[in-house]
Amino acid sequence: MGRYPWAELLLLEVLHIIILYPTRHHAYRVAVLAAIICVTAQVYLTPEVTDPLTVTYSVGCTVAFRFMFMAYLLFAEGIFPDHWRRVRDEVNTKADASGLDNRPSNFPLTKKLWWMVDIAYSVRMIGWVQEPQSGIPSHPTPSRRAFLQKTFLKLIINTIAVDFASSVFALSPAFDSRVHDPTDAPETYLAAVPLLRRVPYVLSYAIMIGTGLGTVHNAVALVCVGLGHSSPTLWPDICGRWEDACTLRKLWGYVY
Repeated sequence: MGRYPWAELLLLEVLHIIILYPTRHHAYRVAVLAAIICVTAQVYLTPEVTDPLTVTYSVGCTVAFRFMFMAYLLFAEGIFPDHWRRVRDEVNTKADASGLDNRPSNFPLTKKLWWMVDIAYSVRMIGWVQEPQSGIPSHPTPSRRAFLQKTFLKLIINTIAVDFASSVFALSPAFDSRVHDPTDAPETYLAAVPLLRRVPYVLSYAIMIGTGLGTVHNAVALVCVGLGHSSPTLWPDICGRWEDACTLRKLWGYVY
């Protein structure tokens, strides 16, 4: 039986954050990248981590996502870190007391640390100058009270939707582990369902994933905005409107 590599992935998460420290010293990032590669190799070369399939899939997705996002930040755009700008930093629009441009590499240490954590988890670049102009749901109004009320209602709706979508699988004998061989892979469960009934199951799974992400997003938004840590405008919905999913391109570009 496999194990989930909690320690290795936690270390990988820390390294993924600190490699984005806003410094112009390339040797620093080379050293951290070498450490990331070593940890990743250790994960993939440990036999019990790659069994069963569910562990392999989740670990692979986590590692691949981190590598792709780091590559995008460090190599796909302008020179890191000074290319990446938060709207509230007013980078390159005014000079600081010493006459230098207000670039991330010149921030005070505390501000550098917050900037580093911010960009590490700003996959959609919300609140940054580089935020995409299309594909992201509209930003909420600055009214904190209205945002909290609406987001709390969305949290309740998403929670109910997750529970309903999950019950579709829980109530089906085809997905009961007791009727399958212990060595059966997840695809075996779906293969046991008649062809015409697979579409509703796939749709239910998509709804479960989408509303599950929405539930987490709503909960975190309520905490951050409720405590005054961030503005409501920085919390557009995690998923777009279902009525926009009229084509595959819009489904993946606007809804998910």
